Amino acid sequence: MTLLSLLDLSAVFDCVDHDILLCRLRTKFGVCGSALAWIESFLRGSTQQVFHRGHLSVRIVLLFGVLQGSVVGPILFLLYTAELFDVIAECGFTAHSYADDTQVYVSTAASDHIDAIERLVRCIVCIRDWMARN
Repeated sequence: MTLLSLLDLSAVFDCVDHDILLCRLRTKFGVCGSALAWIESFLRGSTQQVFHRGHLSVRIVLLFGVLQGSVVGPILFLLYTAELFDVIAECGFTAHSYADDTQVYVSTAASDHIDAIERLVRCIVCIRDWMARN
């Protein structure tokens, strides 16, 4: 028997904290020097402005998020969330991800389904807590 949970993370590309991402790139992935400076300038240079009913809003600097339409945005998002796979593995589950959709699953004997469901619920709580911190 396979127990599967589908997580659809809404608007997560907009929730990436630039400071956390840059720290993680430096400490976990060893990105440094001009490569890190380039990524920082890519992130820190983003602004947003809205045109509505013939009026242009004030331009604001974006403190969070990576551009989905860019080549590097989805890669930065995956690097940002890579730690999530460690959380899921610590719970004894396997995960697959595509962009903002994540599948968490485990194969178990049918006789152990109640225990597996309880472990999955605990895993989802751990995922929620990780998301809240990050």
